Amino acid sequence: MRKITLLFICIVTLARAQEIEPNEVDAILDDFFVTDSLDVFDLLDDLKKQDYLYVTVLYNSKTLFSGRDFGVEQYSAFPSISYIGGNNFFVNLSSGYYSSVSPNWDFVTLSGGYSNYIDKKKTLLATGVYSFSSYTQDVADLNNHRISTGLSFRKKWFRNSLTAGFLFGGASSFFVSNNTYVSVDLLDTKSLDISIQPRFGLFWGSQTDRQEFVRYRPYRTEYVATEYFQLLNTELSIPIEFDFGNWDLEIDYTFSLPNPLPSEEGVEKTGFLSFSVGYLINL
Repeated sequence: MRKITLLFICIVTLARAQEIEPNEVDAILDDFFVTDSLDVFDLLDDLKKQDYLYVTVLYNSKTLFSGRDFGVEQYSAFPSISYIGGNNFFVNLSSGYYSSVSPNWDFVTLSGGYSNYIDKKKTLLATGVYSFSSYTQDVADLNNHRISTGLSFRKKWFRNSLTAGFLFGGASSFFVSNNTYVSVDLLDTKSLDISIQPRFGLFWGSQTDRQEFVRYRPYRTEYVATEYFQLLNTELSIPIEFDFGNWDLEIDYTFSLPNPLPSEEGVEKTGFLSFSVGYLINL
């Protein structure tokens, strides 16, 4: 059994700590996960046409915002339970815990969607998802609805996934991401599989950048907000995964190279470790 990522997570906890508008924070999906979260049937051929429950917990050693480290030292954890139907429909319930946020449990997300191959050779996988998030803190103009669609091409050890999404319910925004994977099997036995799947990811998103201007006649400070849609972050991750029976265990190091907005200075490259464990239950 291989890992099936079904987490549809929004990032809201750092919105008050920097100049990027809080209503755009929940557009960032790729910062904590290998968010081909739309590829819920990553290995569809490995699952029989029956129903499953998948329970997983993900731990991150560092909290980033669109690849940016704002100096807030905190870890995060994301438990999730997913129902995967034999007819390719799925439902996911997940939550987020942040060590330096009060209250620590920041949100609950409910997602549902459908995924299936669109060609006879089973190389193109299309997925659609709707998700709703409820937050413990009331943040103005926060988008709690999200519609996402993705198209994934896979052939043998190579896979590429293109995802686009629209967020609404507050100040609407959208994003596009592309992730390229190369899968390498290190060990393949009846009782244990070990593999690595290096990933190269690109994330584009709409952001509001606030810049401060001072007028001397008359003297006053003005703030000008500019909307941008640009490349926000580039990621390289190297996960190693252990699959034994219905269990899977993954250790991942992700290196982020954020692309600065026009008003940003000193945006640094950073990396963090992730650890996840999952269990697949046949129904």
